[in-house]
Amino acid sequence: MADSTKSTLRKWLTIAVVAFAGGLITKLPYLRETYMEPLSQATGATMAQLGILMSAYGIVNFICYFPGGVLADKFSSRGLIAFSCIGTALAGFWYYMMPGFVWLVVIHAIFAITTVFTFWAAMVKSINNLGGPEEQGRLFGSLEGGRGLIGTLAALGSVIAFNAAGAGNDIGGMKNTIMYYSVGLVIAGVLAILFLGKDNPAQREVQEKNALNWKDFLEVAKMPRVWLAGLLGVCNYSALIFHGYITGYMSNAFGLPAGTVALLNTVRTYGMMMIGAFVAGLISDKVGSRVRFIAYAFIGMVVFASMYIIIPVGAKSVPLIVANFICYGLFLYSIKALYFSTIDEVGVPKRLAGTASGVISLVTYSVEIFLYAVSGAMVDRYAGTATPFAGYRHCWIAMVCLSAAGFVFGFILIAMNKKAAAEKTA
Repeated sequence: MADSTKSTLRKWLTIAVVAFAGGLITKLPYLRETYMEPLSQATGATMAQLGILMSAYGIVNFICYFPGGVLADKFSSRGLIAFSCIGTALAGFWYYMMPGFVWLVVIHAIFAITTVFTFWAAMVKSINNLGGPEEQGRLFGSLEGGRGLIGTLAALGSVIAFNAAGAGNDIGGMKNTIMYYSVGLVIAGVLAILFLGKDNPAQREVQEKNALNWKDFLEVAKMPRVWLAGLLGVCNYSALIFHGYITGYMSNAFGLPAGTVALLNTVRTYGMMMIGAFVAGLISDKVGSRVRFIAYAFIGMVVFASMYIIIPVGAKSVPLIVANFICYGLFLYSIKALYFSTIDEVGVPKRLAGTASGVISLVTYSVEIFLYAVSGAMVDRYAGTATPFAGYRHCWIAMVCLSAAGFVFGFILIAMNKKAAAEKTA
């Protein structure tokens, strides 16, 4: 009993530390989303240049996802997570100095290396190794819920840090915010060193034996179910990008004030992430299949994405659009919480969990390279015309199509899992 209790405490301590690191590590590269105008003032960069910074980050991310998975299978998760947090913090201290634009591009490329190449797959693998297939939904739901909680608290803390510089001091506020997140990441790195468990001898032996083993690399690449799990992710993540325009739609089409829209955006980004993740983790484990849960959740996304198209524009429809916003967000973030919980279910051995997460990430997040520009162009195309909300409606139609595709991919994967299970028992 004592050993069982100790093991359980170790498991939840690992989740807590990894969630703390995971909730903080992407804050610095994504400062633009929260502090666009102050960041422009502090760095001297135009809006277009801030977009270039994110493009640099996204391109290097895309390059890093797959090899990052291989790296996670070669080295210990504890070492990689600690290195990632401290490396991101050091780049943050450089960011604090506000160097010229070219150096800002370099800094964002470094952010991609430390937040994706050395961190992302290591984070996934550290959680995957905590339990068997029957626990993966709960484990990853707890991770995503914890990241959402840390993200919420960190965002609130950043506002305090920003305001501490005084009214009208955007440059000082941004430097405070960057320093705040950088120090937080140093703390996260230290916590990882102190509290994340060392690899056991068997794990170390596997890592040494399979270091950069291209046979293993190809073994994962030849698994159709892994790629299909990635397609589930790309359908959901693409819909999430399109859904980012909902706050602008609610402001422009329904007349919601800026403060209300900002609050709803916070709810969408953090609240839904927390609630959806915990609910998804609990229900999917009870269902006994994370893939089955995802497939049915896509049906919910189809229904509520369709409602965005149907609900009439105008102040009278505000309660309906807000209620739909909440319902759609719960399904959206429930699926997002389970991207990597399917690794065991699609037949990936533990020793290849990092590589598999790299493949899934590569497929899922590849749309970042172009979809932000495409979706923005869809909305901007109709601005100032007789049909100013047509671009938003095109986004909602895209969400319906993506959700329907996710449902189809989900049930194909369920059938493939059943076939594989039958062949194994035969």
